[in-house]
Amino acid sequence: MSALISQSTYKFICIASLLSLLHCAYSAAQHRFYLRLIEEPFTRLPVDIVLQTLISLVVLVYSASFVAGEFRPIRGDHLSSKKSWDTVGNCPSFYSFEHRGKTLSPTYGAFAHRLSASDIGYDEAALTEVAQD
Repeated sequence: MSALISQSTYKFICIASLLSLLHCAYSAAQHRFYLRLIEEPFTRLPVDIVLQTLISLVVLVYSASFVAGEFRPIRGDHLSSKKSWDTVGNCPSFYSFEHRGKTLSPTYGAFAHRLSASDIGYDEAALTEVAQD
C-alpha cells in the first residue's frame, strides 16, 4: 500500500493528523471550561473527543513512519559485510605512540650509550667471576 501513496501525501496526512490532535486538545480545554461555567464536576471527556484523539494519534504515528524515510536494518554486520577487517578494525583514535614500551628498545635515548658496571657502582671483576661460574 505504501508504494501507491507518494511521500507528499504522507506529509499531508501527517500534518492533518497533527492539526486534528491540536483540535482535540482545544476541544478538551473548551469542554472543561464549559463544565466550570455550568458548575458541574469534571468526570471524563466526551466519547467523540477521546475517539478523535486516538484515531489522530494512530494516523500520525503511521504517516510519520513513512515521512521519516527508508528504514535501515538494525543488524550491524549487514552494512559491514562487504568491508575487509583492515577497514573495519582500523581505529585511528586508539593509536598510541607515547607508551612505556619504548624504553625496552635498545635505541631509546636514555640507554643509547652503554653503561658499564663501574658507571653504576659495581665491581667489574666480581661480576665477571659470577658470570663465568
